[in-house]
Amino acid sequence: MEADNHSISVVVSTFNRVAYLKKCIAALLKLNFENFEIIIVNDGSTDSTKEYLDGLYNIKIRVVHHEKNFGLGQARNSGIKLSKYEIIAFTDDDCVVDKDWLKGLLKGFKNENTGLVIGQTFYIKENYRGYFPERLVQNINAKWPMGCNIAYQKKVFNQIGYFNNVFFKYGNEDSEMAIRTIVNGFSFNRSLDAIVYHQPMDWTVRSLLKSARNASVWPILKKKHPNHYLIFKPPIKYGIFINIQDYLYILTLPIFIPLLLIRYIFHKKYNLKLFFTKWPIYLFLRRYYIYKEAIENRILMI
Repeated sequence: MEADNHSISVVVSTFNRVAYLKKCIAALLKLNFENFEIIIVNDGSTDSTKEYLDGLYNIKIRVVHHEKNFGLGQARNSGIKLSKYEIIAFTDDDCVVDKDWLKGLLKGFKNENTGLVIGQTFYIKENYRGYFPERLVQNINAKWPMGCNIAYQKKVFNQIGYFNNVFFKYGNEDSEMAIRTIVNGFSFNRSLDAIVYHQPMDWTVRSLLKSARNASVWPILKKKHPNHYLIFKPPIKYGIFINIQDYLYILTLPIFIPLLLIRYIFHKKYNLKLFFTKWPIYLFLRRYYIYKEAIENRILMI
């Protein structure tokens, strides 16, 4: 598959992040790529997103508005159904793409059986070192199938179905879709030339507590895809222990928390409610969700 002979549909879902979205779209319009379209799915935003999008006049941009918030997977599915090209690339509204992003993704489609290509994601810039409460979203060396920097052949969705919104509450529609693609006989590639930068963002108490559920998807995926759930090397040891480092943190909390608090304050962060939500509430809540899903699905994972 020659890169210069293909066109790409870019799908971006957005919900109540108009300031981030403006930077995302500005970067997309600077892409060094000849033939692409941008599909923005406004997933029921209640801020000024609709007004901003309705004021855009660019032949490359198409906009669809959901009347209410259906979730990321469903929003992406709306974009897929509107797309007119055979390769569909995804990024998020809180990211900015490198000008050669699409060229990098297209390099990964080596043959007709390549179902998806994963790119690299950096937080703010390469080699940036951040500290909590920064939300350090990154995917160095394109290890994981993250939805902020990934592309699929459209025929994958036509053959095996779309993003499963059931996994929205786990924040893991991306993982399930990628694993299901491999289960159905497609291959994948990584492209280190396809680069996306996540914009600066901090955790909130709400977003942190919501993310505690993410790891509990693994008992479900292990039950659903027992021979493939480890394909992207998730943080699972021996097929049983999920995020095993949590146990070390919990056992050493009396020492661990004071040291982290000192570092937190040293970096001029003073939101103690947020700090103690992370240490230790988040740790215990993550374990609770994992145990709950393991028991309900009768899968040995802890």
